[in-house]
Amino acid sequence: MLIWDQFLSQLKKSLGESTIERWVLPLKILRFDAANIYLEADNSFQVSWFEEHVRPELKKLINNNGRPIRVHISTPLSLLPQPKNIFLEQESGISSEALDPEMTLANFLPTDTTHPVAIDLVKNILKKNFNPIFFHGSSGVGKTHLLTSAAFLLREGGFCPFYIHAVNFTEHVIQAIRKGTLRKLRTLYRSAGALLIDDVHDFSKKLSTQEELFHTFNELHTRGCPIVLSSQCLPRLLQDVEPRLVSRFEWGIVIPLKGGDWTPILAQKAELWKLPIEPSLIGFLLKKFPKNPLLALQTLALRSKTSEKVHPEGAEILLQDLLKKETAAVQTPEKIVKEVSAHYGIRSSDILGKSQTRETAFPRQVSMYLCREQLKLSYQKIGEFFGRDHSTVMASVRQIEKGVQDKNPEFTDLSKILS
Repeated sequence: MLIWDQFLSQLKKSLGESTIERWVLPLKILRFDAANIYLEADNSFQVSWFEEHVRPELKKLINNNGRPIRVHISTPLSLLPQPKNIFLEQESGISSEALDPEMTLANFLPTDTTHPVAIDLVKNILKKNFNPIFFHGSSGVGKTHLLTSAAFLLREGGFCPFYIHAVNFTEHVIQAIRKGTLRKLRTLYRSAGALLIDDVHDFSKKLSTQEELFHTFNELHTRGCPIVLSSQCLPRLLQDVEPRLVSRFEWGIVIPLKGGDWTPILAQKAELWKLPIEPSLIGFLLKKFPKNPLLALQTLALRSKTSEKVHPEGAEILLQDLLKKETAAVQTPEKIVKEVSAHYGIRSSDILGKSQTRETAFPRQVSMYLCREQLKLSYQKIGEFFGRDHSTVMASVRQIEKGVQDKNPEFTDLSKILS
């Protein structure tokens, strides 16, 4: 196609020939006409790179009649059968979230001993041995990847999976209440062949949403439809979620997920995203972005416009904004004490002092608990900071933990003190 080839020649001048060869030439031209070009990318990251770097240049793509040519880009995911009730989606204006084609089971790298059990559950999801399956763990341990993989397998098995994040499920309920379309919403969700909800801890305090989920869960479970859920914590530790809903989350199997070594994951993603890196870059990302080095790598891959290997010095320049945010977000014992004291209306010196009054002792215990929970400090380190024996710290932390587990109102939302 002459016009497209001419456009790419111009693009090479601004982005570089090696960049175009690496990112744009591998795109398949599915079909074209005088006003449209339809491209297919290997994965969603290729699409993201195209949108970031090529889309702004498309205004230069003009046909012989002087009219702009529209470029459409998709992944093989769009060619898969779409086992969804299109009519119901059109009626309600709601649809299942798009599945990231990179998040297949084949691309899941187990980095911890908890992962093989979870992988086996997903592999055998069509057998419906357990229902629901409930994954829990901190951010970055693979929950979303496993849910997405399960959705792909369910789709291949002929089910009609509905995959959604909890915040979006809540938004669907809110909009349906406002528009008076709850019946359509219920019909859509309850006609799904399977339901997968990510981050169910976000249902905290959302009573109307919990009510809808409770009845949707009951109907799908009664019909034997697979249900897969994820959360940052065990079902029984979910805060402000109705006990009847918590009990249903525990009907099947609850699987903990723990984080492991990010190194093989980062190396795999760098190769998948065609980002040549110096070996030292992974260590740089792990040190500078301990909570989510994958996000930093993805940002780096999107911003890099060279085929040369990326080294830490170059990454530091490209990721300046993220580094500033990361530095600002770093939590310390000092910051925790300051924020807890502000929350309870006392001085930091009161928490660090010797007073044993209820007004200071309880915030001190909360501070110790948050240092343990948020910073993963040893009891001895926490004791050194607060000027207490490590056994005193252990007792304080356990007392707060018990209050959280018992869902004592005084202990709810402690982590939000730091938000």
